Amino acid sequence: MFKLDLSLDAAPITAGMQELEQRHLPYVLALTATRLAQRVKLGTITVMRQRLDRPTPTTLNSLFVKMATKSKAAEVYFKDSWTSGVPADTYLQQTVIGGLRPHKRFEKALIARGLMKSSQYALPNESLLNQYGNVSRGTMLKILSGLGAAEQRGGYQANASNSKRSKRKGNAQRFFSGAVDGSQGIWERKAMAHGDAVRPVFIFSDGAPGYRTIFPFFKIAENIVKANYPAEFASAFAHATATAKP
Repeated sequence: MFKLDLSLDAAPITAGMQELEQRHLPYVLALTATRLAQRVKLGTITVMRQRLDRPTPTTLNSLFVKMATKSKAAEVYFKDSWTSGVPADTYLQQTVIGGLRPHKRFEKALIARGLMKSSQYALPNESLLNQYGNVSRGTMLKILSGLGAAEQRGGYQANASNSKRSKRKGNAQRFFSGAVDGSQGIWERKAMAHGDAVRPVFIFSDGAPGYRTIFPFFKIAENIVKANYPAEFASAFAHATATAKP
């Protein structure tokens, strides 16, 4: 979260603003902070499009602005909760600060089921990636269901079973975890013209994937504020002057 808390001491006050300072300056600062926060949001989205690898519409729409008041700072933040899935505030951390990637929910489910070691990470086969470079939630659920590692929610169990409906889906037969040709991972059985074959779905890595900082959100926000503060303050001051009651 980036906060814009503009103080009276930092305001570029001139002698001609003294009366306004007493009466309307808190409003001017709040308006300035809100407009700067909106600039930060737009500028950040532009940088995200340039630097992130195929960002999804959900990612690009996850940035929010909380307007400033006379007593509260303006805020620019990524949504920290969804009705489902991982919020942007969590999965963008590595691009903002760099470092090693923590386990994803999918990997935690594999570890909990004993299908993958806690020191391992699951790296997807490129053929599974969608247009945004991700494995869809539907695909991951099918895999977890076939492996018996899906979570139970609201009394509903998504794991494959012996029911006719589950057997028709074939996920339990389709996916398995183990080693093939010396590589550990999750595999998919495929029926071919000359017999069955297997292909890797996820390969297990013994080291955590590392990320460099490619999206320094706070530095970007600070630069936008520094570059636009004088102009936005002057605009807010002019607005306050024009609309001030005698």
